Amino acid sequence: MYRILSADTNKETLMLKACTRHGLLLGTVGLVVFCISCAQKQVTPNPALLTQFPAYGAAPIVRVKLSDPSARSSIRLEAGAAGVFFDGVKHTASDPITLTRGDDGLIHASGLGQGAFVELSPGNSPQSFSLDGRTYRGRLRVYAGSQGWEVINVVDLEQYVAGVIGWEMLRNWPVEALAAQAVASRTYALFCVQERRQSGDDWDIDDSTRFQVYGGVGPTASPNLWRESANVLQARQMTTGQVLTYHGQGFKAFFHSTSGGITTSPEAAFDMPGGLEPLNGSDLGTYCKDSPKYQWTLRMGKGEVNARLIEWKIGVTDLIRVEATRTAPSGHAMTLRLFGRDGKSVDVRAIDFRSRMALPSTSFAAQREPAEWLFTGKGYGHGCGMCQWSAFGMAKSGWRHERILKAMFPGAAIESLY
Repeated sequence: MYRILSADTNKETLMLKACTRHGLLLGTVGLVVFCISCAQKQVTPNPALLTQFPAYGAAPIVRVKLSDPSARSSIRLEAGAAGVFFDGVKHTASDPITLTRGDDGLIHASGLGQGAFVELSPGNSPQSFSLDGRTYRGRLRVYAGSQGWEVINVVDLEQYVAGVIGWEMLRNWPVEALAAQAVASRTYALFCVQERRQSGDDWDIDDSTRFQVYGGVGPTASPNLWRESANVLQARQMTTGQVLTYHGQGFKAFFHSTSGGITTSPEAAFDMPGGLEPLNGSDLGTYCKDSPKYQWTLRMGKGEVNARLIEWKIGVTDLIRVEATRTAPSGHAMTLRLFGRDGKSVDVRAIDFRSRMALPSTSFAAQREPAEWLFTGKGYGHGCGMCQWSAFGMAKSGWRHERILKAMFPGAAIESLY
C-alpha cells in the first residue's frame, strides 16, 4: 500500500529545494536526489522526431480506433435515421442498432444483415452518433478480423481536436491554455498519421494515452458534462489549421501534465537517442505551481516495494539503496543503480523504475525508512514538451497561446496548414 502526501513538510524536500538552488547532485545512503540545471546540452537532431506535413486544402480525415469498444463483443449505436453499409450494401436503419461479433467472424446486426465491414453514416448535420451512451462526431466503421474486430471513428481533424482538448485539459480552463493544447494536439495527431501511413492498419491513431486521450463530445444524456465546452470550441476555432514546425517540418509535439518547473529531452523521457531543439527542455519557472503534482510525496511499504521488484525479475529483491548513475540536465533521472541487502546491485532505466513503482515522475528522491520507502519529487508525466499546468498558469497571467507554445517549444514556429 502507498499514499500521496504533501511534499512541503519533510526534510527531503527541503534538501531537494536547496540542491536545486545550488545546482548540486547529492547521493547518500538510501537517498538519491536529482537536481535541476537550466543548461541544456546540445544533441544531434533525431530524424525520427521530424516529418513533412502535406499541404491540405481543408482539415484531413483521421481514423481513430476506439479501444474499449474494440475489446467488447457488442456495441449499441444511436444515430437517428442513418445509412448502414454492410460490405458496401446500404440499409436504412433507425435507433437503436446493436452490432455483435459472431462466432463466424462476421459482424451482425439484427434485421439489417451481416458482413466483414460495416459503416454507419449518420443522417444528421453535422454528423454525430452515440455509442454506448457517448456522443462522437463523424462516422463509424467496424472491421471484422481474425483477432476480433476494430471499431473506428472516422472524423475530420478539427472535430478530432475538439474531442481531445477537453479530455487532455479541464474543459473550463482559460481559452489560451486550451488553444495551446489544440495546436500541440493537432501537430501530434498529424505526426502520428504520417508516421503510421505505411502500417497497413485500418486506423491512424487510437483514443488512449498511447497517442492522446480522445473521448468525443461526452455523455449523450448529460450535455452539461460534455467536454466539448464553449471554451474548447473557441480554442479550436481560433487555432484552426495551426501546427508547430521546426525548420519547415512537423515534429512530434509531446505534452504532459506537470513539469515541476523544467521540461526534459526525449532521451530522458523515452530513452530516444538524439533530440530536437524544441524538445530539449525549457525552464518554465513556477507557472505549474497550481498543479497537485508540482511537488509530491509518496510513501510505500518496504514489502510492497520488494514485491514489485520480485515481479519485475531484475535480480534485486530486498532494496536498501537507490543511486542515480545518469541524470539529464533537467534533473530527471535516466539510469539508476538498485542495491539489495545481499550486496547485489543492478542498473535499470529510470523510466522503468518509475513505471514499476507508479511514481509521478523521474525527478525524485528516494529514502529508505524503517518500515517504508519515502519518494519525494516534482512533476507528473514524462516531462517532455508542453507542460499543461504551466500553460494554465501562463494563460492565467495573460499569455496568448502563441507565447505559451514558444516557451514550451523553443525554436518552433506556428504555421497554418489550411
